[in-house]
Amino acid sequence: MSIAAIAATLDPADPEIRDEARDLAGRFEDGSVVGRAVRTMLDDVASGTKIIVLRSDDEVTPAQAARMLGVSRQFVDRLCEDEVLAFRRLPGSRHRRVRVQDVLDVGAERERRRAGGDALRAAIGDLDA
Repeated sequence: MSIAAIAATLDPADPEIRDEARDLAGRFEDGSVVGRAVRTMLDDVASGTKIIVLRSDDEVTPAQAARMLGVSRQFVDRLCEDEVLAFRRLPGSRHRRVRVQDVLDVGAERERRRAGGDALRAAIGDLDA
């Protein structure tokens, strides 16, 4: 089945797809990490949320990477230029492609730094009190 066929099949705007996802999620009782992830995806489809599943070695454009990170495409370009985010150029082109895993790694690092900054601000605030 092609990607387009899968995307059309799981259109969360279709009430029948949403009902099927809700029914399957209700019968899905696997408590494993994988089971919880699948149940979450089914619940999201049932509620009308669009789900995109990517493999870690899939590649995305800088614009898609920016959407994943919640930043601008220009910021992703800067991350690439500063060698924070690995990329490859398409042959004979200036266009870039970024591995999904590399985007996730950069996102996780940004979250760790943000959490560390929040902890420092809280500690400094405690000292001022």
